[in-house]
Amino acid sequence: MMLAAASALADTGQTGVLTYPASFFADAKLNTAYDMIQRLPGFTFDDGKTERGFAGNAGNVVIDGLRPTAKTDDLQSILSRIPASDVDHIDVIRGGVPGIDMHGQTVVADVVRKKSDSTQIVADLEDNFWPDGHSVPNASVDFTQHSGDSTYEASLSRIGNFDDSVGKGFYSVTDMATGTTQRTPVRTTGAGSGWGVTGSASVPLYGGQFKANLTYQDTPFHSVNIYTAPGSGWTIGDNNGQQNGELGLHWIGKVGPSTELESLVLQRIGRQTDINISTAVGADQYFASKTKTGESIVRTTVRYSPNANLTLESGAEGAYNFLNGTSSYLLNGTPVPLPSANANVNEKRGEAFVHATWKFAPDWLLEAGARAEYSTISESGYTNMSRSFFFPKPRLLLTWTPNKNTQFRLRYERVIGQLDFTNFVASSNLSASGVNAGNPDLKPDRHMQYEASYEYDFWGKGAFVATLLHEDITDVVDYVPVTGPSGMFDAPGNIKSGHLNQVDTELTLPLDKVGLLNGLLKVTNIWRFDKVRDPVTGEPRAIYNERPQDVELTLTQDIESLNSTWSIFYFNCWDQYYYRLTEFRHRRVIPPYVELSWEYKPTPAWSIQAAVRNALPFTYDDTFYEYGGPRDSASLAQINNLKIKSQPRLYIQIRKTFG
Repeated sequence: MMLAAASALADTGQTGVLTYPASFFADAKLNTAYDMIQRLPGFTFDDGKTERGFAGNAGNVVIDGLRPTAKTDDLQSILSRIPASDVDHIDVIRGGVPGIDMHGQTVVADVVRKKSDSTQIVADLEDNFWPDGHSVPNASVDFTQHSGDSTYEASLSRIGNFDDSVGKGFYSVTDMATGTTQRTPVRTTGAGSGWGVTGSASVPLYGGQFKANLTYQDTPFHSVNIYTAPGSGWTIGDNNGQQNGELGLHWIGKVGPSTELESLVLQRIGRQTDINISTAVGADQYFASKTKTGESIVRTTVRYSPNANLTLESGAEGAYNFLNGTSSYLLNGTPVPLPSANANVNEKRGEAFVHATWKFAPDWLLEAGARAEYSTISESGYTNMSRSFFFPKPRLLLTWTPNKNTQFRLRYERVIGQLDFTNFVASSNLSASGVNAGNPDLKPDRHMQYEASYEYDFWGKGAFVATLLHEDITDVVDYVPVTGPSGMFDAPGNIKSGHLNQVDTELTLPLDKVGLLNGLLKVTNIWRFDKVRDPVTGEPRAIYNERPQDVELTLTQDIESLNSTWSIFYFNCWDQYYYRLTEFRHRRVIPPYVELSWEYKPTPAWSIQAAVRNALPFTYDDTFYEYGGPRDSASLAQINNLKIKSQPRLYIQIRKTFG
């Protein structure tokens, strides 16, 4: 099985695998497998995607050599439920190794759990407190039992959601014709509480291992913007509710001395409701939408390893997806027709793939493969149409590992985006983007990716990784103007080709040599340089919603004598641009986000953490440049600006492990 292959490779000192035993993390006294992942040198966690299908949505962590058969239950949540005391070691597989399914990633961490019989129950209580008096608590109880080759897990949780940018500020409107500015005080709120339940069982079956997992989540959210203009005022409220359920079935085992078979079935079902209300004199707006979604996936993979240096893999995946959506929009009580206000969308998709991993020399490894995807998307409601797509998706990855501490990687891959079914139906965000039409003419965007990476590991806990990525993008998904019965609206659509250049550096630096015992600094810096032609003006500009730079810095120190760990987290926040037919929007958060944290473990079974999050309260700055008509021909009419000063919050967590 895959787990045995991963462990054996690590034991034989393969240069593509770095093994971190539980003792590597002992000084930190960590609580969960996710905490351990965060301490891996030069490793940046990827939670995966939630798009339709299974193959292209994997994160970069597997558990016991296997990817979780789950999408609703995200990878971070799954890892956070695994106690650190349950982890035997973590293998970091760089560039690929024969016998290991990398799921399209270039680096994968494998969390290998202990095999001894055990039962653990973990109770977790946490709360977030804001200076204005409101709080958002969370709680969970997690159960894990190992018995021989069987594992049973269950979790019940209260899910608290919140908007961390809520606070007080001003909304200003500047009339460009007169030069006058009217400023209105505003207060924002946003929170919600729901619940979730998960359960899974992994047992030996027919000479292999069978796992079944079940998840249900109910996560409502309510937000309000309150504007208090002199002599008048208005509010914008949003009530959103989501219910999602998921069932996953997974079997993997040997069907011959050199052949492994893996099969899975995944069924998801969901429902979302959204009521968006704006009350203002002469401009009352009401938008309501309801969507039902479903996804069914069947996937089978066969792996054949004729020798230790070569693995051949082939298989197929079939999926059926649907969305049934209805929406309505009223302005001052009068219905306003919207393009694609109601739509029923379904997709039938099949994919076949072949893949080979070949260690053709002691220091060299080649991974080559191709996937071929065929899909048909049909829509009824506002329009009746059906479209079919065929996309070949080749992939090449060449890895050179001259020694265990150094690795070079070159990757070429064709990646196909997935259409968001919700873009087929009209939507609304009255406090920001307004009302958007749906668009049944969307096509998937296509990315040709060229990537080069260099990794160097040093000082036992240190690592430096640099990655250069170039993407040529065809049919970029952005916003385009569409015409409906009541006029012209913005809607998701395809624009001309664009490109993206990205530079990513990751540094993990142990600080013992500079006098900070058990200190560790992790720095991530990502620069993005992208360009596309604006569909309205024809001028080059940034790709919609792309952030030009992300900087994260985490400084930690484990103080063994105090059974404690302190940390400082820094994030440069973000800066984003949005382009519409008659509007340009610039949204940003300033200054940087800072978090201060202290965790105390009086005994191995108890953990108490206190943190000041958003310690230097940021300002949410949202500016709209409104034109009198299309941006290519009309002049700037007014500038609307929303500035909200957020609040710091106190985070408290108490965690108790039984067993």
